Amino acid sequence: MATDGSAEVEFVRADDLEALQALFAKECDVDGLMSKASLETIPAVAELLEVDRDVSLARYYLLPSSVAYHLPPYCRLYEEVCSMNNPRLTPSYSSCLVQSEGDLLQEELDDIWISAPKFPVESAVEGPERIDVDSFVQIYRDIDDIFVDEENDDEGRESSAQVQSKDRDDNGDEEDPIVAGDEAELEVVFKGMCDSSTSLVSKEALKRWDEVKSLLEDGMLGEDEFDAIWEQTAKKPGSNDEIDVEGFLSFNVALDDLFVFDDDELKEDESTDDEDIVAFGKSSDPVAVVDGDDLSPAEIFTAIADDDFLVGMEELQRWGELQDMLANEELLPIELQNLVSEAPKAPGTNDKLNEKGFFALYNSIDNLFEDDDDEEVAATTSDAAKGRQDDGLIKKALLAFIEELSRDPDLLPCGLECLESEQEQALDMVAKLEKQPSNLVIAQGGDIQVQDLTGDWDLIFTTSSTMKFNQGLSGLGGSFPNGRFGGVVQKLQASKYTSDIEYKERIEVPAGASFDVTVTGEWRLKGTVNLFTGEPTTVMCVEPEKVVVGPTSNKADHWKSLGPLNLLDITYVDEDLRVMRGNTSTDTIFIFQRRA
Repeated sequence: MATDGSAEVEFVRADDLEALQALFAKECDVDGLMSKASLETIPAVAELLEVDRDVSLARYYLLPSSVAYHLPPYCRLYEEVCSMNNPRLTPSYSSCLVQSEGDLLQEELDDIWISAPKFPVESAVEGPERIDVDSFVQIYRDIDDIFVDEENDDEGRESSAQVQSKDRDDNGDEEDPIVAGDEAELEVVFKGMCDSSTSLVSKEALKRWDEVKSLLEDGMLGEDEFDAIWEQTAKKPGSNDEIDVEGFLSFNVALDDLFVFDDDELKEDESTDDEDIVAFGKSSDPVAVVDGDDLSPAEIFTAIADDDFLVGMEELQRWGELQDMLANEELLPIELQNLVSEAPKAPGTNDKLNEKGFFALYNSIDNLFEDDDDEEVAATTSDAAKGRQDDGLIKKALLAFIEELSRDPDLLPCGLECLESEQEQALDMVAKLEKQPSNLVIAQGGDIQVQDLTGDWDLIFTTSSTMKFNQGLSGLGGSFPNGRFGGVVQKLQASKYTSDIEYKERIEVPAGASFDVTVTGEWRLKGTVNLFTGEPTTVMCVEPEKVVVGPTSNKADHWKSLGPLNLLDITYVDEDLRVMRGNTSTDTIFIFQRRA
């Protein structure tokens, strides 16, 4: 908030991506970029830095008055300092110390700026380093993380003080040796797990920790529970979403809390442990599970159907045998979703099955295991599930998901206006797709060849903040009345001596005034090592040369919106699908589909 006598400063929420993009658009230069000096003038950042300067100057209260008179006059406390005759600590200084809680130190901002990716410039161009909208969002959220960490520290200190007070009441002033021993052991584990260059631990490294890995494999810890605890754990400011030893200890406390039950919960578990709830007809208990190996499909349908005698995904959760298949990974959730989507729906609905549709679903599930005899099922369920997953189900689900996003004619294509939750869902499916044997990046040890990529490719989805901000590739769609981005095609050509690239962006304008924006240049592939995984990878380097709009041709170096596509890691390729990730921002993905 602003200081006395000034207008109130509005702080944008760090999780409001659209508001952050709007703030960047308001403060950036004509090139759509921002320097450090411009960043420091943004009211929210300037306010935090101003508090820091005043507090630092206030500390001169401890100096003799002859020194205090040399304080610069822009300090809001200047008059108070100059009126002092001795270096005693005054109430004004105490209030300033209170004001200092939550300030942003200049060195903290410097560290965050240094760690943020800068927009590449030609070596001959002089001027300060600048950032694009993606780096601005990262910097803003890193600043916000500092204050989240401080709030967590304050809460932790308060909680710790309460626990220590109780321990003193119960056991005197002695520290609990078991707790101290556990923390010491965890610190040793952390040192063996952390990156030697940063002394920090990433999410992937934490997931590979034997304790977490065994909990996930045994089904005692769900992926969503792990993700929730990770999101709540304070990250090291300025890091690439990594935690230090304090964050690691905090993660373990939250993990332990998942397995703490009160007496009532334990009694309830004991009372229902040996009961099989078999429901025929309607049950008032929404979580009642229908079990029984000898039940016919008709009996199962009758037991789990809702009041309209229909079954959807919610009702299927009450089918005990099906839930066992999912828990044992005999049937994957994505397989079930595909089977349900293929089953005929009840008239007037798009997600509910009548008795006929349920029978079709039952037979589809049964057919998956038709060729397995009883002795082979237990030994091969995991491999069978993985094999079916490898057969393109994840790819099929991803393409269906993207197609669903594109059905709304009021939304821009390529996922430019999708929700953040939908973006996270797409990122999760892509991460799984990248691990499949069908991926040429894996099959060829990261050695992707030019002939693997030549052809015409449609951009079907992206999470690029820059493209979302510009509402397209060139940003021209929004500059025409009622104009809008209509999609982009990437054409890759290669011969013995040249490698040419062409982007053709469609700008849709009513009344037959639509037109194309054509970007031409050169492209090449470069073998390297992924900065985040350490695995061999191939980077696509693009050098745009010209931007043609109708009869007008411009040099491409004036179009900063093309930057995010100029240096990308190829993370997945098959005969008709390609995924590329940002070289410094792995959550920025571009998905291309080859034209037939």
